[in-house]
Parts: sequence; structure tokens; C-alpha cells
Amino acid sequence: MKKNEKLQILRDLVKINTVNNYEETVAIYVKELLSSYGISSSIIKQAPKRSNLVAEIINNDGPVLGLSGHMDTVSEGDVDSWKTDPFELVEQDGKLYGRGTSDMKAGVVDLIIAFIDLSMDKKFNGNVRLLLTISEELTEEGAKYLSDLGYGDDLKSLIIAEPTGVSTDSLKEYLNSDGVKINSELKQTLLAKSDLNVFDEQHFIITAHKGWMTYTVTSTGKAAHSSMPSMGINAIDNLVKYYLAEKVFYNSLTEYDEDLGYTVYAPDIIRGGKQVNSIPDKAYLQVKVRTIPQLPNEELIERLQAIINRLNQQPGVNLSLKVEYNECPVKCHNNTDIVEIFQNEAKLTLGEAMPLPQVGVSLGTDASEFRRNNPNLDIVIVGPGNTTAHQANEYVDLETFYNMTDLYFNVAVKFFEKTW
Repeated sequence: MKKNEKLQILRDLVKINTVNNYEETVAIYVKELLSSYGISSSIIKQAPKRSNLVAEIINNDGPVLGLSGHMDTVSEGDVDSWKTDPFELVEQDGKLYGRGTSDMKAGVVDLIIAFIDLSMDKKFNGNVRLLLTISEELTEEGAKYLSDLGYGDDLKSLIIAEPTGVSTDSLKEYLNSDGVKINSELKQTLLAKSDLNVFDEQHFIITAHKGWMTYTVTSTGKAAHSSMPSMGINAIDNLVKYYLAEKVFYNSLTEYDEDLGYTVYAPDIIRGGKQVNSIPDKAYLQVKVRTIPQLPNEELIERLQAIINRLNQQPGVNLSLKVEYNECPVKCHNNTDIVEIFQNEAKLTLGEAMPLPQVGVSLGTDASEFRRNNPNLDIVIVGPGNTTAHQANEYVDLETFYNMTDLYFNVAVKFFEKTW
């Protein structure tokens, strides 16, 4: 496929607004695109205007390699903070701007093109499954749905095209952040090379990421006139008691994973009361926490509930815990040598300072859901794009966008050359 054709596909997808919805339009577009190359695919409807897509290259009884990406994006935010229209692909100075270019429509396009190229080759000893999902940014419900339907059960390895690049200017900050774990010697070598300023971006391969959980703690009190507060029970007061106890709890955690680090606690929303002059009878705290295998999600829930049970023994305290979403950590076993294959091929295609250094990160992906029903599945995360994901003026590097297609294709071919 010619470069201008690849670019047009990305241009078309960026134009489709899939902010937390409307992925079906992308699924239909991709189905028609694949059909034009003689490839059949299935649209898996999940909700109104929200559909996943599955396509397969079936050659024989060999192993199945999965290629996965999500079609939704986060909100564009304040449009005035963008230099360009967020839903128009704009090329400037070797960068492609637009919402979703980095996270992760460029990755989705690269997977699709690699899949089309593989369908034309068909000389490899195995099968390929393309999995495009909905709602990854908020709930991972698309991956959950496909996983429960069995689309991940027979996968040997899965490549997820989330953005894994970092600009040279941001590399030091990125590697020193609490969201990334990397071998210390590898880190120093990479930072020394970045000082030479001979490359624009460095891409990594993610082989482990934290799980995550979102929950709400609600405090129920008793409303009263503000002139007579003793006749009520202030829900905010009791929620603050819990909040302070929770902070002490998280600060005391000692569990640690060598690939992922510590549990990461992020209280995000706290609200209470409806108006002045009334003692509030409701208040709530919403939290997102990133989890590690050494403190599994279910054990963490039990410990939080124990705090609530203890506080509820106090007069007037009425706290409750509700877990909205719950995704487990992922660590790649590398039973398939796919990490080494990626790194070897990256030397030839990406031309960066180091060929895909291996890291663990705090972010979550669809990997948790596919791993849930296939616990031995090897999953690696590599994609075009960078840390501008979720920001205004999000972009993907143009040459990386082109090169990543070749990387995915070459990795798949080498993957199937193994003797299974």
C-alpha cells in the first residue's frame, strides 16, 4: 500500500469523532476497507452506535497471533487550546496532529495495514486475528465482551498498539516518573544517548502494566438546618474521617513488584452537600488506584472494607464502598520470544537510539481483559504515538507511523517462523 493511501486511512479515522462513543462508524469503515482487499470481517455489536470488529487470516492449525487496538478516544477538551481542528488530520513539520493520532488511531491503522499485507502473503505457518474494540479509555468493555465471547482464548501472543513513544525532550522526565519501571543500567545508557540529540523519539516495549480499580465511598448523614447543626449528621465530616484513614493506609503499603513498583493511589473526586444553609446528608469520594500482583485487587477491596467497618462502629458514621471497575495487572511471560523478535526487528525499522527497551508501566490496557480468560497469553504493547496522548495538540510522528506498519508485519512473519 502506498504512503498516501495509508495516510488517507488515518485521515478518515481521525475525522470520525469517537469520543467515548460512535465506534461503530469506524468498524463499518474498516469492514469496507478490508472487503476491498477481499478480506471478510465481523462487526460485533455491543450497544447502540458501539460495535467491535473481528477479522481473521486462517491458514492452518498453527498458532494464532492477535493484533488489537481500540477505536474510541478521550475528549478533545478545550478546542481553543488546539492549534488545529482536533478532528482533522493536519501535517506539520513531520508530525500528524489530531485527536486520537497518538492514542490510538495511528496504531489501529498500522495494525490494519499490516493485517492486509499479511493476508496477501499467507506463506506463514499460522493464523492472525485482528481485534478492534470499543470503550477502552473508560471501561475496557469492548475487550471484556470479545474476551467473554472467546476471541482471545486460543491466542498464543497478542500485540496491542497503544502509544509507547517518548520525545527526546521528555525522556528524562518520563524515565524518572513514578509511572515507569526500567532496568537502572538500561535507563542510564538511554539517557546518555538522548543527550546526543540525534533522534526525535524513543519507543519502548511494554511487557507489564498495573491493574486498576475505580471505587466510590459514600457517606450518609442526616440533613439539618445550618443554624442547628447538632440536630443533623454532617456527611462531609464522616467522609473526611475515612479519607484521612485511607491516606494513612495507602502510605503504609509495603508491597512491591520489581517490574511495576508500588500500588499507585489517586483520589480524584470528593463532593458533598447541595447548598449552603443545609447540613449535608450525602458526600462521596471517588478514587482510581493502580494495582500490582503482590496486593491483588480483591485483597485491596477487603482491606478498604475493613477500614469502613471500623469507622462505622463510631456513632453516626455510615460509610459504604462500591467498586465500579476492576482490572487485574498484566505481566508478560515471554513464552513466545516475541519481545526479542520485536527488538531485533526494531533495529532495522525504527532507527532509534535503542531498539525498544523493555518497561513496566502504571497505565492500563485491554490486555487485562484478554488475559482474564487466557492467563498464559503473552501480551506486548508497542505502538506509534507518544506522551501527547490525551493532551491538546496530540500528534504522531509521520515516519514512525509509516515504519510501524513494517515492524508489525516483520514481527508477525518472524513469529510464525518459530517451531511450535
